[in-house]
Amino acid sequence: MTYRLAILEDNATARANLRSHLLRIDQFEVSSFSQGNELLSALRIQHFEIIIFDYVLGQGKTGVEWLSKLRQAQFIKPSTGIIFITSDRQPQTIGQIIDAQPDLLLIKPYNMQTLSRGINHYIEYRQLAGNALNALDNNEPLRALKLLEASSRQAIPARLRNDVAKLRAQLLFEAGQIKQARALYESILADSNRVLWAQWGKIKCLYIEGNWTHCQDDLSALEESALARDKAFEWLASLSFEKQAYSQAEYYLDHIKISALSVPATRLKSLTYQRQDRVIEGIELLEKKREANRTARETFSDFTIELAEFYLAIAEHQTAANRTESLSQARRLTGIASRYSNDAQSAQKQTVLTAYCAILDEDINRARALMQEQEVSYFSRADVSALIIAAKVYFALQQPQKARELLAVVHSRTRNNLSLAQRTLHQDSLLVAQQQLGIAAEQAFELNDKGTDAFLQKDYLKAAYYFYQAYRLLPETAAFGLNLLHCMTEADLSTYRTVSLAPLLALLEKASLSAANQARLSKLRNAIEKRSAQS
Repeated sequence: MTYRLAILEDNATARANLRSHLLRIDQFEVSSFSQGNELLSALRIQHFEIIIFDYVLGQGKTGVEWLSKLRQAQFIKPSTGIIFITSDRQPQTIGQIIDAQPDLLLIKPYNMQTLSRGINHYIEYRQLAGNALNALDNNEPLRALKLLEASSRQAIPARLRNDVAKLRAQLLFEAGQIKQARALYESILADSNRVLWAQWGKIKCLYIEGNWTHCQDDLSALEESALARDKAFEWLASLSFEKQAYSQAEYYLDHIKISALSVPATRLKSLTYQRQDRVIEGIELLEKKREANRTARETFSDFTIELAEFYLAIAEHQTAANRTESLSQARRLTGIASRYSNDAQSAQKQTVLTAYCAILDEDINRARALMQEQEVSYFSRADVSALIIAAKVYFALQQPQKARELLAVVHSRTRNNLSLAQRTLHQDSLLVAQQQLGIAAEQAFELNDKGTDAFLQKDYLKAAYYFYQAYRLLPETAAFGLNLLHCMTEADLSTYRTVSLAPLLALLEKASLSAANQARLSKLRNAIEKRSAQS
């Protein structure tokens, strides 16, 4: 089989040497790119089975940031082999690369023999797991698991066992078999408690299970790890933010150097300031990050857009007569960002932000003119914040169906996003948007219906997610809390995210319930008391 391989390396000499060596290998068709945008353009028209990223790419985004962007926009398939090369040996850098879960990491200077050995190892693994990887590309994790099991019936070479175990754990996670995935990660850690990908795999399982107490314990254990410290603090801050413990979230983010804050972590920190009525500090933080990245075009554009969104969030909470300054700043920043980015997703987001400025300025005709070319299908690769803002614009333009379609996509994308700072930001923005648009009740009932479907299929973790979101949107509707309690009882969960079983039960006992729901609550109380007595 011939594999299409792409190289993303800004250094012309290094790129040419790498390309020259790889062309000697008959298995590869090699394409090379000096900038992330060049690779993105190529991915619009073709797929690469393997991509080699340099970490440092001049003054632009890092290789890890480009990989994250391409994955989120679904330009890279799950089966794509990812190789990283870097001369930066700092623990924080190596930790970021490891967290991106590459198939191979090479530290410069390396020789071509080392590269060939690593690539040959990956090709051997791909030949063993190829059918499973193809099924994963088709979003069929259960089928992928069966195919991997079939491939694994033959003796697996010792050198490939770690790769196969890693893929099996990923497939279990993707298939919703979270407890089994966690058990596999724990078995790997029992042999060696320093396997970083297994540590993070276990933490992500605990998060999805809603077991945030143990999740926090495991994150705290990583605070002393040079490879994982910053990400551990980012996760701890995200958990605190969802608990509305904003000062605690700020405390954790203060442990990360400002220069090392990612775009989502910076946005999260600015929101902790906003929620504590310290808006000026939020603006100053975003301005500081923006100025520090002025020579890095893409990152400067990212922070410029983040600052524009921050001003829009301020304008949303002001009366129409007092919005002039905030909207002026948002428009100015959006215009600046448009001069520093040239990809379709960024241009689309800038259009949406400009349209929302027009909505807040009560210029409906201007907003309609900007959005007339933006069909819902065009948003397939848009980032989540653009989808939420677009939904607000469509709702204001009396196109509620389009708004609902986009919000449905947001719920799906958010549930599956395990960049926790991004997930936290998106869930918070989604909650606020649904309340602003006056559709919180409608959305809550839809989420409750999805939870009921999952509950009937005994997919309790998926059901718990939807019941929790419905209850969070409409906490005064006791039936949603009762459904969450029932789900937690069936799944044997003493806590789920910010909700604990005993306090929820006590709260529901004081609520006004129908006779049928009162009977259901009584049965659940007996089951909980019986389980408590047995333990």
